[in-house]
Amino acid sequence: MKTLSRLAVAATTLILVGTSAHAQLPALGEPPWLGYYGAFKNKRYQFGITNNGRILLLPMNTRGEPIFTKMGIDVQYGIEETMPDGKVVMRRVDPASLQTKEPASDKLVKSTITGKVTGGAAFELNVEQQRGIVFIGGRITDKGTLTKNPTRFAIRAIFPTLYPRDKKVEKDVDEKAGKDFKKKTEDDRVDLKYTDGKRAKIETTEDVLASSKEVSGPGITSAQLEFVAYPEKRFEFTASPNSSFILQNEAAAPLHEGFTINWKADEAKDKDGRARLAIEVK
Repeated sequence: MKTLSRLAVAATTLILVGTSAHAQLPALGEPPWLGYYGAFKNKRYQFGITNNGRILLLPMNTRGEPIFTKMGIDVQYGIEETMPDGKVVMRRVDPASLQTKEPASDKLVKSTITGKVTGGAAFELNVEQQRGIVFIGGRITDKGTLTKNPTRFAIRAIFPTLYPRDKKVEKDVDEKAGKDFKKKTEDDRVDLKYTDGKRAKIETTEDVLASSKEVSGPGITSAQLEFVAYPEKRFEFTASPNSSFILQNEAAAPLHEGFTINWKADEAKDKDGRARLAIEVK
């Protein structure tokens, strides 16, 4: 067996630490996919589902190795509940409830995973890989006790803080450092297409409230994202018909400080749960 690279060891350690002993999904037993249920890898990125249901996307660095896991994109899924005060709560998935009929594989093609969240609501998650593009979707199959408030199945792709070692531009008292940072990130791009067909380019170093109409508009159908933090990589997120997504962050801040892509389907038009969020790294 070949010796694992330091990055691979770090990634495997992180996965194992977060893996529940009661997880129900089958798991691969050999590195570099130790602890994974399903995985896919090409020259641009790797996509994996651990046996406790965690989904992680890791772009490759310039040496053809997966980047450190702290720079990976977590893909969360579950059931969102909208409370009477308007607050949206993502109900936590119970790893022990996860089940699938497909065996563990490092050549992920198609899989259906069922499970439950707190509150007893049940869901179905569908993951498929075609020609290097990952398609993710799902639906609520039983609301359990979550019947008082509106609920929906949701997928969240979470981008971390992209430049943790750089000072925040808006708080930078060092003028030269600020100029250097802006030059470093001048090619960062967030290009969006909205449900009404309009397009926009979002500035990544200025304070924005990502969920606002100024940024997310009436809903987003596609996004192309490029950041120097991921050298020579472009992320493409596309919502299929009868679905859309918005961008979110905790407060007004530059997007490079972290943001979330929050996808949902229009349940009235997608009763069978056929809508998908497509993810590709080019």
